[in-house]
Amino acid sequence: MHELDTIASSREIKIDLSENIMLCTCKTLLFLRRMAKTNVILLNMDNYICSFGNGSVTTLQELQFIIKHLQLQCRSETVLIASVSVLIVCSLTVIVVTMVYRYRWRIRYWYYKRKFKAAYTMTDQGYEQMFEYDVFISYSSDDYEIARHSTMEELESKRGLRACIYERDFQPGEYIAQNILRAIHSSRRTILFVSNNFLGSEWCQYELNIALMEEMNSERKVVMAVMIDDIPKKSLPVDLRHIIHAYTYLEYPKNTTDSNLNVFWNKCAEFIKEE
Repeated sequence: MHELDTIASSREIKIDLSENIMLCTCKTLLFLRRMAKTNVILLNMDNYICSFGNGSVTTLQELQFIIKHLQLQCRSETVLIASVSVLIVCSLTVIVVTMVYRYRWRIRYWYYKRKFKAAYTMTDQGYEQMFEYDVFISYSSDDYEIARHSTMEELESKRGLRACIYERDFQPGEYIAQNILRAIHSSRRTILFVSNNFLGSEWCQYELNIALMEEMNSERKVVMAVMIDDIPKKSLPVDLRHIIHAYTYLEYPKNTTDSNLNVFWNKCAEFIKEE
């Protein structure tokens, strides 16, 4: 139509489109607007048939009315398409955020695991991981005396085991999260000293979940819980309840006699050494 208008500006052009069915839809709205303003003489225009998207037909006798009708219709369709698009984007965002939150520990586990390579050695049974530590001790800093001090004396000095203790063995300059993963991955076992302080520590929760991820991916027994405080099971995180229900757990002796403590630490050592 634009090319015909250019020619019609210098000479008269007449076109007869009668008996041709034209579409009156959003896709042809621009063409209809140009028809209303064209310099080309459209013969028998009152007989032009216009077919709408819903199958109904009319003539172009009221072309301006048809154009206004289509403008409103197309504007509504544009708003609808935009609304649906926004809804889809928002829904996908919610789904992605939900999935990331649900699998946040697994994502963190694999992210930091790719940061370093574990050492392996060939044995008659295949590749076996070389453990740098016998056990990683997970505890709140508020339980320092029970967890760290006693562990060093009872497990290391008296029973000859090598414990990974974050205050002593974490590598300076590395992210805490990466240090935790390295410690758990490099230790044969992980013992969680669970207390109210433990439950209130974000890093202790991180250690709990990373240890569970290590157990799941390595297909070996990794985690044991030691209950320091009397905490109702319903108050424990779901993952911690799973550990307590699935495995044997220990309670730190309330009566800290030498005999009770000796039995307790012997059980810890047995868990660490068992195949």
